[in-house]
Amino acid sequence: MFRMGRHEGTDNPQRTALTPTIRSSYSGSSVSTPKPKAHQFVVKSFNTPTKCNQCTSLMVGLVRQGCTCEVCGFSCHVTCADKAPAVCPIPPDQTKGPLGIDPQRGIGTAYEGHVRVPKPAGVKKGWQRALAVVCDFKLFLYEIAEGKASQPSVVVSQVIDMRDEEFSVSSVLASDVIHANRKDVPCIFRVTASQLSTSNNKCSILILADSENEKNKWVGLLNELHRILKKNKLKDRSVFVPKEAYDSALPLIKTTQSAAIIDHERIALGNEEGLFVVHVTKDEIIRVGDNKKVHQIELISGEQLIAVISGRNRHVRLFPTSALDGREGDFFKLVETKGCQTLVSGTMRHGTATCLCVAMKRQVLCYELNQSKTRHKKFKEIQVPGNVQWMAIFNERLLVGYQSSFAKYPLQGDGSPVSLLHPDDHTLSFITQQPNDAICAVEISGKEYLLCFSTVGIYVDCQGRRSRQQELMWPAIPTTCCYNAPYLSVYSENAVDVFDVNTMEWIQTVALKKVRPLNTEGTLNLLGLETIRLIYFKNKMAEGDELVVPETSDNSRKQMVRTRSKRRYSFRVPEEERLQQRREMLRDPEMRSKLISNPTNFNHIVHMGPGDGIQILKDLPMNLRPQDEKSRTMFSASVSIPAIARSRTEPGRSMSASSGLSSRSTAQNGSALRREFSGGNYVNKRQPMTSPSDGSLSSGGMDPGSDVPTREFERDDSDSPRHSTASNSSNLSSPPSPISPHKPQSLLLENTEHVNWET
Repeated sequence: MFRMGRHEGTDNPQRTALTPTIRSSYSGSSVSTPKPKAHQFVVKSFNTPTKCNQCTSLMVGLVRQGCTCEVCGFSCHVTCADKAPAVCPIPPDQTKGPLGIDPQRGIGTAYEGHVRVPKPAGVKKGWQRALAVVCDFKLFLYEIAEGKASQPSVVVSQVIDMRDEEFSVSSVLASDVIHANRKDVPCIFRVTASQLSTSNNKCSILILADSENEKNKWVGLLNELHRILKKNKLKDRSVFVPKEAYDSALPLIKTTQSAAIIDHERIALGNEEGLFVVHVTKDEIIRVGDNKKVHQIELISGEQLIAVISGRNRHVRLFPTSALDGREGDFFKLVETKGCQTLVSGTMRHGTATCLCVAMKRQVLCYELNQSKTRHKKFKEIQVPGNVQWMAIFNERLLVGYQSSFAKYPLQGDGSPVSLLHPDDHTLSFITQQPNDAICAVEISGKEYLLCFSTVGIYVDCQGRRSRQQELMWPAIPTTCCYNAPYLSVYSENAVDVFDVNTMEWIQTVALKKVRPLNTEGTLNLLGLETIRLIYFKNKMAEGDELVVPETSDNSRKQMVRTRSKRRYSFRVPEEERLQQRREMLRDPEMRSKLISNPTNFNHIVHMGPGDGIQILKDLPMNLRPQDEKSRTMFSASVSIPAIARSRTEPGRSMSASSGLSSRSTAQNGSALRREFSGGNYVNKRQPMTSPSDGSLSSGGMDPGSDVPTREFERDDSDSPRHSTASNSSNLSSPPSPISPHKPQSLLLENTEHVNWET
């Protein structure tokens, strides 16, 4: 246990470290008593979930979650120590209860209790004990090992944020939990949230309370808190929205080791088979090179290169970016890089040169990328005290993480490395006293870094001294970290926790199990459940999408089909499969009836409005010369009524009177116009509205200037939309009656010079 005073930090680290117990100066200089009793706080690691005695919130973390007064036992967050009552021990009237919540700020613990959750294999395999805590408008679940004396672990097994738009709580029916014991059904309730699923569908978890009465308490409390949250308009602070990046039926996804976003429509996948480029919108796939098993991909846009770790021996290879388009080209193998663990690229010489650093155990090889034949030249070797666990290039310096430490190495010159854990700052000595994996480092500014270890995250300045008293606490054991400014994503077995590195706030938990990042930014991830999926974390705060995400389906039958090019594939449904799908669809009478349906709304065939169109029709000249092609074209353009041009027709074809007559009704007069052509004379008469079933109204016909053959009228079916009533009235027309005559009048079209339309 390491002691820490209220002012522990970079101001006076030696004094705070060497003082056995540090008296807290909460009472200030205005206290009149000569020897005031103040708290003597020391930083402490708790073994079970513990609440802060000041704000009642959980002290989340794996180690050093808070501080405790050695005299009175008052425990609180490090940041809450200043707000604690100054008197030690605290008078009973100033002691806060174990529960309490601030609805305005959304902090505090509202309720806690022991429950049961389904085992990893599901309800059918039984239930396991857990501690449930409703804190900071989140539902925390801590697993409890089997055994009566077992205590819950400090590792959070699941977190559900009540700010989720889809959050809800309800009881269940027996049909909802068919594998549960019947007597347990009244004690089970369901918590639903959208963040538990990668698709738009909501996902739920089941919780078994000790009794039905206890279940009702949980349901009522969670619903009431959700109502308070909505009333106070505490906004959802989530940043990332998980979406499925591509069809999970693509076989390349199952063995993907790494990935990179090339542009809005293309992603590079490295897997057991090699390096592939997937065009997500065109369903095209291009194979790059002939290497097997690509472990890591690094896009170096400044040099138009792609660096990959590939092969059984994990060599580094360089490809030109033109290979991403399927073009053949030479690749360059870095022979000295056998057994490469990780690589990183960056700029040096004030941005005029590009550097590629390759780590192999305790050695880092530095290459300058150039335009020579081999495209690279080694210029430096760096020896690291331990196996390299993480690397990055910041401000022309190589930052290397190894067990329990981070150090900066100059890329140019022979300067000595600088440790980012200063040996004189004893408040950081706990890092080196036990094994801590170096997971990630973030450059907050030119003068401050965030160092992420497997147990905690600490802030230091450029000399390696503590810059902030507060530390970042991981809810669960991290496996890796990714940084997409200003958000740090911490991956664990059951979730991805997102922190704002500037404010140190824990702003989101993406509740996806068995997910791991495929690139350094964490935008592309692999979800390793029953169906392995490629997941894209969409940043809601960013302008535009970094990647266009297509629609996906779990029932996809697409396959990789080779094209004429040996490097190009098409991801589509094969022709035989497509025909089989169509045959299956046509066998289903219900599906077949949906393919072609009778018209239900005839308004879509109206060509002329109820007002001006009729007026134009009335004002047309009474005499129209058939031989005047220009006038005839103008007539067609003005009124858009069906007409039959002089054209050569096939013998034996006939057309009913309904094929050439178009009658339109108006809302003003409720009547229709009957048009007659006789020897080029146009006459308009008024006649009563006729029923569509009379077969006299039609929208069929051809433009007078058209040469379309009359086979357009081969089929004279009144159920077709082309032979339906064109109505301008607001009332929908009824379809033709099946008992009405379909062909009241027919005209032979063979050798017809002039057509008389009569009723």
